[in-house]
Amino acid sequence: MYKLMLRSVLLGSLLATALPYLAFAAEVSPPAKALWSRTMGQSGLRRFYSTGADLGELVNRQVSYQLARRLETAWRAQHPGTNPQANAFASEAEGFVVQYDSLVPLPVTLQRPLFIRTLARTAKRFEPGKLNSINQRYDLGLLYAPSQQTYLGIGLAIEQTRADLKYVQGNTSVNAIGPRLDAGVQLSPILALGLRLEEVTFTGDNEVMVSTMTGSMTGSMNIARQLDYQRRYLQTEAIIRLTRTQLPFLPANLQVGGMAAWHYLDLRYESQRNSLGQTVVEPFGNRERLGVFRSGVFVSANIGNNGLWNPYTELLLDREIDNNMTAPLDDRTSVLWRAGLARLLGTGKRISMEYQHSQSRHGARERDNLLLVAVIDF
Repeated sequence: MYKLMLRSVLLGSLLATALPYLAFAAEVSPPAKALWSRTMGQSGLRRFYSTGADLGELVNRQVSYQLARRLETAWRAQHPGTNPQANAFASEAEGFVVQYDSLVPLPVTLQRPLFIRTLARTAKRFEPGKLNSINQRYDLGLLYAPSQQTYLGIGLAIEQTRADLKYVQGNTSVNAIGPRLDAGVQLSPILALGLRLEEVTFTGDNEVMVSTMTGSMTGSMNIARQLDYQRRYLQTEAIIRLTRTQLPFLPANLQVGGMAAWHYLDLRYESQRNSLGQTVVEPFGNRERLGVFRSGVFVSANIGNNGLWNPYTELLLDREIDNNMTAPLDDRTSVLWRAGLARLLGTGKRISMEYQHSQSRHGARERDNLLLVAVIDF
């Protein structure tokens, strides 16, 4: 009995001594998922993975180039032998986006986190006298974290786009589906690399009403055609994030950084005939290319009680390196400014409101966009 009591006292003393250290170890060594989420947030990779604004910016430029070419073709048919004024077909568009993005961990027996990724996004575009459109996108995929500093993702993207043509009386409706691949790695505490690659196939139809004249009688008829094309998108980005650890003069709640990226959009159209049996020729042929090199700087802060409010701003410079859609709009250098305010709800959880303004150097393209984005990881 005495020996049993002595062992109990010794065990109790040992546990009393060890418990504070065990608690400390648990505090500094959170689960793999929490460590990974923290790294992705601090490196900028979670933001890179969730945003659809970069693809949206390129698609809007592609639409602006197409519209300008169609309007120029119609203008020259009505004014043969003359040239339009500079920037006569300039693009001024507005839009807004609502997006929900989420990672949900799967209860599997793996040492590293595995997530189901879901995304729902609605984007509207308004350009008076030219075109109003709405795009809805849904992503479903798997995201695996091989280490605290990396991720690999595979998924399926589904899109639906409806456009109301204002420069003529008509409309366009297309649906799309295709695979998406993602990867990211934090190379050091200040440098990360991200990759996104996708290929979606669109099918749908276009219908335009045109005026007709038979003798002294005028009327109208509908001309319809099918739409079949593929859109490939590549985005690679290097992200730098600096805090007080690297720059001692920075306030403790401030983060600054920069980025350099390559965005490439490639659209390929199948040859089609309209309801009159005529071969349809796209404004720039059966392939459209748009490659953009982007660089910029970033500032972010955490303010308020417990640092739960996160204002941020970003200034970017774009240069279109590869573009076969520059007639009549040939204005390849642009500035893009983003400013937003996010509310942090917890690790991997934030809701942000962001304003974006992009403008080309000579005023050929201008766009204002408002985004409401919720990123809720579980």
